[in-house]
Amino acid sequence: MKIHPRRFARFLAVCFSLSVLLYCIFHLPGGEDGDPPTYKAEIISAAQTDGAFSSFAPGSVQYDVTARLTSGPAAGTEVSFLHATANNPAFDIHPQAGEEVLLRAEGEGYAIADYDRLPGIVWLLIGFGVLLVLFGGLTGLKALFVLLFAVLLIAKGLISFILFSPSHILFWTFLIGSVITLATQLIIGGRNRKSAGAIIGTIGGIFVAGILALIAIHGTYLTGIDEEQATMLKVLYLQDVDFRELLFSGIILGALGAVMDVAVSIAAAQYEMKQLAPATKFKALVSSGLSVGRDVMGTMANTLVLAYIGGALPLILLISAQPNIDLIRVLNLNMIAAEIVRSLIGSIGLLCAIPITAYATAFLLTVKKARRRRGTSATPRA
Repeated sequence: MKIHPRRFARFLAVCFSLSVLLYCIFHLPGGEDGDPPTYKAEIISAAQTDGAFSSFAPGSVQYDVTARLTSGPAAGTEVSFLHATANNPAFDIHPQAGEEVLLRAEGEGYAIADYDRLPGIVWLLIGFGVLLVLFGGLTGLKALFVLLFAVLLIAKGLISFILFSPSHILFWTFLIGSVITLATQLIIGGRNRKSAGAIIGTIGGIFVAGILALIAIHGTYLTGIDEEQATMLKVLYLQDVDFRELLFSGIILGALGAVMDVAVSIAAAQYEMKQLAPATKFKALVSSGLSVGRDVMGTMANTLVLAYIGGALPLILLISAQPNIDLIRVLNLNMIAAEIVRSLIGSIGLLCAIPITAYATAFLLTVKKARRRRGTSATPRA
């Protein structure tokens, strides 16, 4: 049996990649064990009662709850317990009959841990997947696969690598971002010059954004600890981690999708132009790519900025509710400066990806034919 060296090399590369991915999923650390188990349950009845807990938390409410367990070893069993709120809108749960909740075992009884939000999320995911396949066909199916792959790679790859070796967060971020870029372009676009140009443009734009992010984070004295979750991580789990590197990782991952979108749009336009007019020269392809980039960059920059503004909307409302606060003081707040740096760095990376993609794709689409012409001209005539 004849062995093709290229096919064998590809086969080995696929086997190695799958082995690394499976190792990341099943062996690298993904968090701490030992948390008490939670069980799904349906609220049968919830009656408000008087209790002594209100003396410790004024405004709190106590409920006498009866629920039916729908998962776990005691599924089908009805349990009764007292549930009290703490007058904290962020965490209070006011149970009502028919609601789905999660119960946590506490001693001989149970307590409400949270609402069971997973069914609603699953239905949204199913609707998203169906619409993606319905409108996109095979390409939509590929996009869904790539999306799931990217989420899995970040959840079980990047996060596990950070927990496994927190001193190399910058390297892990670039590695995972590059793998996501390669997988997305090769699976959706195929193995061609268009995908190669888009890959070069995306990685180039992210590389520029990464360098600027490092400079901006240190130049603006950002700490990376601007939310309660970051503070909790720093105090309880990641005392030795530089959270500025985590901020860097968040900036890169946040900009990756938009940069990739711009790069694909430019490379696809140049590729189609070359297919329709094979005689198109390098300069014309570059001009076409830059023109497409100019049309796309406005909307994509808005996408990045609006996404960050949407995430920080409660904070913006909090600041707006205090009209007498000093604007200079507001802009110098760590959390505000971090959001501004995120949006600006992502937009700069997007802008830099436009010329990189345009020139790289134009070069790839014209270089091979130029070599062929030189080879043909060098061949002696009979």
